[in-house]
Amino acid sequence: MKIVSLQSVGLGAIFSGGEHVNGFGFNEPYVLKVGEKVKDGRGEELDVTVIEIKYQQGDFDAYGFEIYTVHTSDGHIRVLPADKYIADWSE
Repeated sequence: MKIVSLQSVGLGAIFSGGEHVNGFGFNEPYVLKVGEKVKDGRGEELDVTVIEIKYQQGDFDAYGFEIYTVHTSDGHIRVLPADKYIADWSE
């Protein structure tokens, strides 16, 4: 099985679209999907695509934290805490 997307839970909420509603922004979950572009902190798409998302735990960390690694088209690997994101798995 593979991870096809991640959605934030209480962390990484973004100011949607950079627009104000009655002077206030509104938050939405931060979502990363394989094959789609990464968004910045204001909801604007970057010229970077998510290639793969992996789940990792254990040996690399003395504290045993669980993480997701998000591999992107710009060659970077973004590391996200597994307890702050919900993964959508698929065959």
